[in-house]
Amino acid sequence: MDDLKNTFTKNVNVTMHKAMFFSDDVVFAKVHRETALLGNIVDKIYDKNKVFDRETLLYVAGLFKNGILALLSEGKAVDLLSLGVLYLKPKGTVDGGKLDNVPEMTVSFTPSELACSAVKEVTVAGDVTKSSAPEISYLFDMHKEEKTDSISKGYTVQIKGDRLKVAGNEESTGLFFAPCDAEGKKDEDRANWVHIRPSSSMENTAKTLCVNLPADMKEGTYRLIVSTAFGAGKRLNKSVRDGEYSKVVTVS
Repeated sequence: MDDLKNTFTKNVNVTMHKAMFFSDDVVFAKVHRETALLGNIVDKIYDKNKVFDRETLLYVAGLFKNGILALLSEGKAVDLLSLGVLYLKPKGTVDGGKLDNVPEMTVSFTPSELACSAVKEVTVAGDVTKSSAPEISYLFDMHKEEKTDSISKGYTVQIKGDRLKVAGNEESTGLFFAPCDAEGKKDEDRANWVHIRPSSSMENTAKTLCVNLPADMKEGTYRLIVSTAFGAGKRLNKSVRDGEYSKVVTVS
């Protein structure tokens, strides 16, 4: 399996949301999620145990994944290392209550008491409700099949992060590659930026953007900016929000 990692902040943050359909000012908090990938898990194992080399752990993880998928494909619920149960359930209701109308299956997860107890002592450090700009975590080059900031023109790249879904005017929103110098300072003239429009995205969700880079894109270094007016539901915000990747991107 791929040795992918995410870089984390030191704190657990939340965003505040007013609950709808309540007469009182009911507010709930949503954790600003940071997802650990397999490489992060292996790092934690290595903190306490270095008996097995990294490649062996990644290989065994792949075997576990294949076994779990095989059991799910047979319609079985799976206990994930005592941390909770993956189980099947139909998508939606059954028309007329007839067996033939049971919809296709999806997967849900119920955490165990052990998993729940692990987070009981976690404390919240801050409220990041006002942080509504797109946030880019990392890039994945589909041609090279690797997580990298050096991506291939003419091929597909995935952008992973949060609040990435692009919507709004085709001219002012989308992905922008701004040329930058050796120090990483970008060209502020937007006329020189490479623009990939929202309609060109093969995948466009809050967590993932997937686009093809132009084959004639000039090789060099760029700053990557996501610009969107996407709001809640199907609404568009009046203003466009920009999120700039913290690292310099090389296109070759």
